Formats: sequence, structure tokens, C-alpha cells
Amino acid sequence: MQMTRNNTGIDPSRSTFATEGQGLSRRAFVTGAMGAAIGAGALGAPAIAQGNQDVVVLSWTSYITPQIVAIMREHGLNVRGVPAATDADMFTKLKAGGASAYDIVWGNCGWAPTYHKAGLIEPFDPKSISGSDQIWSEFIEHSGLPYVLEDKKILLLPNSWDSYGLIWNTDKYQPTDPISWNALWDENVPKGKVMMRDSPEDFLAISGLALGVSRDEIYAMTGDRLMQAARHLADLKPFQIAAGEEMFIDALRSGKAWLGQCSNLAMSARLNRMQGREQTKAVIPAEGSLGWVDGPMLVSGARNRDAALRYLEVWNSLELQEYLYETYGFPPCSRAATQNILEAGGDGAQLLKDRGADKPDAALKLLFVGPPDNPGEWARAYTEVVGG
Repeated sequence: MQMTRNNTGIDPSRSTFATEGQGLSRRAFVTGAMGAAIGAGALGAPAIAQGNQDVVVLSWTSYITPQIVAIMREHGLNVRGVPAATDADMFTKLKAGGASAYDIVWGNCGWAPTYHKAGLIEPFDPKSISGSDQIWSEFIEHSGLPYVLEDKKILLLPNSWDSYGLIWNTDKYQPTDPISWNALWDENVPKGKVMMRDSPEDFLAISGLALGVSRDEIYAMTGDRLMQAARHLADLKPFQIAAGEEMFIDALRSGKAWLGQCSNLAMSARLNRMQGREQTKAVIPAEGSLGWVDGPMLVSGARNRDAALRYLEVWNSLELQEYLYETYGFPPCSRAATQNILEAGGDGAQLLKDRGADKPDAALKLLFVGPPDNPGEWARAYTEVVGG
């Protein structure tokens, strides 16, 4: 079985708030509108402005749209975007092309140590980036984050974040305190009433958390410990796998599923508004949860290094951060942007609260999605023990 993080595409021109706070799954976002005008300097960008600095950006398509390229051009940068579908795709492309081909590479922060170990990205002092003091300190100072080094230099400029969670239908089930991932294996839940979302490695990671494996050791699971997590996951069968958020919501609303692992906490609030009452709850369990922080990374030895640093500054600006939130709806790591959105009220502020993004310290309870130390062993464990 191929382990993948792909999902369906989205239209990057469509505001999240146009559809009742619908929000996006991370899997849908990272494949970003791959069918939307993928050409010229990756995306049909307007003509290069004379006198601007050039910068080559390897990224999900959603972050190199014509609108973003135009904003960068207004700030003196000619961005040439090179699209990639997944973190693994970007890592492979950067490893092949290196600093001669790219200046900035995007990624989920769980991948940052892999890039660093391979010598592909350069640590930098966040204080050297103008406006970095406007980022929540939770995303820039804690050494427990995979992209923050012991000397407080960082491997990635934190951009957006979100968390997965445990969700349940309150008409059918109530987990006991402290709420744990072990609720998925509760004997009071009928077989087949658990629904999972996203990918096999996510399911194995959650199984490991339920077994008490610490967050910093999950992706290092191997041998007997990995097989124990696989067997524990197999005990959950037959579990349902949601192909999308709508399928998950319909299953919870109808009682086809009683509980499961959702890809964002806002799903519960959205369903409850649809029902006009509290039919579901979603939380980050006591063991923590999966989640992500994404952001741009500085390619080691980048040919256009000065332009790359300027790119980081522009990306962190309120103008771009607020545009990104209006377009995609993912919580910003920017404290200034978050506060502006909350003060503005309306659907944008409500979605932030639904996702728990007004409390950024929740990010410190997350296991950031990244590659297992031994992806092949994980794939074999899932295929041979859990199966289809």
C-alpha cells in the first residue's frame, strides 16, 4: 500500500468564509489547486518588474498563486514559483536541484529536521527577520518545536497552523475524563462506529499515542513498538475512513459514526451550527494530538539569499498574513494578524475560535506531522498487520 498525503484540490480564489465557515482539510490544501493555471514561472505570473530581486520558491501551488506573486512584486521581488504536490515531492526536488535551483522551500515543520539533517536548509535568527516579533512566542521560542534549535535559531518561519482532534456524537457516546485517544477502543463503542481521517501513518501515530508512546518518539517507532501500534490499530477494525470532511460530518450527524479522529476542531462547531444544537464535541486528548505548522525555509547556500530573506519579511507582513487567512482560513502564527481577525469579529473570528486558534499554547501539545524515521517499515507494518 502506498502511503500518501494527497487529497483533492481546492480553488485558491475561493474564500473559506463564503461557505458557512466550512474550512479546508490540510490534505486538500497542500495539493492546493494543482489544476489551476500551472504555467509561467509556475503560475502565469505577470511580467517581471525591472529592478526587482529574483527569488525562486519551491512550494505547494496554493502559496505561489498569481495574487501572491503580485504582492511580492509590489515589495520588490520577482517570485518564480516551482510547484510541488507534497512534502516528499519538495524534499526530492530540493535534494536534486539544491541551491543552484531554489532559494526558498516550503514545508510542514515536522519535515524541517529531515531537511536540516540533509544539509538542505540554513538555520536563521528569527530576530533578523523584520516583524518576527509579531509572531506568537509559542511558535518561535520553544525548543520542543521541531524547527527551533537549541541556540534559538529556527529552520522555518512559522506561517499557519492547525490541530487534529478527537470528535464524538454526544447523542451516542461520552468519553470519560481525562479524555484520551483510548476512547476509540472503548468496549462501549460498537464495532464499525469509529471513523478516521487522512493517512495510514496518521492512524499508526494515533495508535502509538493511545499506547502511551511519547510525542517525541512516535515517528521513531520501529520493531516491536511499531508492530504493537499496528496490532493495536488492527484491533479497531473495522473502522471507517472518511474521504472528506463532508463524509465525516454526515456520518457523525446520522450516527453512522459515533466518534473518530478529525483533521480540525472546527468540524464540531460547524456541525452543531448545522443542527442548531450541540450534537458533537471535539478536543485535543490528554496525550496530545497530531497537528502542523507550515512555513518557508531558507535553502542552504541559496544563490539569491538576500532576496530570500526579503521574501521571509514580506511573507510575515500583515498584508500577506491577512490575505492568506481570508483566502484559506487556516490560523495564522502571526499574533498581530490573529488579533486583528478577532477584533474584526464575524465569520473570520468565529472560525479562529472554533479551531482553538485564539489559544496558541495548544500548539505545544501537538505531534507535528512528519516523515517516520523508517517510512518503508511503517508502510509494511500497516499493510501486513492492519491491511485494507
